Order: sequence, then C-alpha cells, then structure tokens
Amino acid sequence: MSSCRSCKIEIKGDWDACPLCRNPVKKSQVSEPSPFPDIPLRFQRNLAIRILTFISLTLVALSFLVDRIRPLKINLPVLVAFGAISMWAIVASIISKRRNIAKSIVYQVAILSILAVFWDYYLGWIGWSLDYAIPILCISAMTAMFIANRVVKLKAGDYLLYLLIGAVMGLIPFLFLVFGWVIHQIPSMLSIFLSLVMIAAIVIFQGREILLELQKRMHV
Repeated sequence: MSSCRSCKIEIKGDWDACPLCRNPVKKSQVSEPSPFPDIPLRFQRNLAIRILTFISLTLVALSFLVDRIRPLKINLPVLVAFGAISMWAIVASIISKRRNIAKSIVYQVAILSILAVFWDYYLGWIGWSLDYAIPILCISAMTAMFIANRVVKLKAGDYLLYLLIGAVMGLIPFLFLVFGWVIHQIPSMLSIFLSLVMIAAIVIFQGREILLELQKRMHV
C-alpha cells in the first residue's frame, strides 16, 4: 500500500503517482494488488493502417487517372494527396486521444480548422474557412462535449478543462469580426454567443471543480 502526503490518503495497488493529484507517492515495503482491473482499450491498429493505406493509394491512383483522361485547372493528384495526409492526421489524432473524448474533440477542432484554412487558401481564397468552417467547428465541438458529458458520464477531470478550452476556442471568431476578415457574420456571432454562455455556466456551476483540477495538474 502506498500513501500520498499531499492528499493524506492511503492508496491500494502499485501506483507511482497519486491518482488524485498526480504527485509521487510513498510506497510501503508490502505490495498489494490493485483493486481495479486493468482493462486495456483495444483496437486493431494494423487493420486501421492497412485500410488507410489502401484508401490513400486508391484515391491517389484514381486522381492520376482522372487527371490523365480529363485534365482540370487544379492539380488534382496533389489535392488528393493532401487530402490523404489530412485523413491520416485526423485518424491519428482520434487514436492517440481515444481515452479522453473531450481532449480528442479539442484536437480535432484544431486540426480541422488548420486544414480548412489550408484548403481555402489552396483552392483560391474565398473565405469559407473563416466565414463558416471554423465557427461551425467550434459550435459543434462545444455541443459534442456537452452531449458526451451527459451520455458517457465523464469524470470532471476528463472533460472540465477541455470543455473550458473548447469554449475559449469558440471566441476565436471574435478576432475575425474585429479585423473584418468575414463577410457572413452570423456563424461567428453564434459561436461567440455560445462560448460566452458556456464559459459563464462553467464558472458559475463548476468553478470550484475547475480550480481543484488546476491545482491537481499544477501540483499546487
């Protein structure tokens, strides 16, 4: 059995860090088995890689064939290749952050926002990435986090900070409005409004939990 000096608790099992505050624990000479079963999160990594590789190569080959038969104004093979790279980046993010739904959503919003700006720029800047894509991604992320919390019943430590980060990310369209980068302002305004409502709700109803979580992660 181990003990945590910060939390003043005894911990069963072979732990190197306190499961509450993540500080190093003081281990006793007698080791006890953990009362919690070790259930790994399994997925078929090799199968996922093979599927992605097959899809990527097929799409690139088809793009060369289409470009050969009917050339377009854009470089279709390069466009498809970047699309395949984008697909790999998204799937890799999902797999690497699969144990934390809220963190995975935040990473997805960041990746998809960058990809949206890139595609908008590559295809000839129209501004759809700032007008629609990023605000809609932020709104969808906040909605998805709220639903995931209600459906999956996530622990506070697994979603609170990322919910707050997602809400702050939803304020990014405010910069688009300030600098006049958008033509259609309604999506950005909706994202800002939902972000402010979400931040207010988090601070009012779960502000104490946020402070406790920050203290645990910063080892205060």
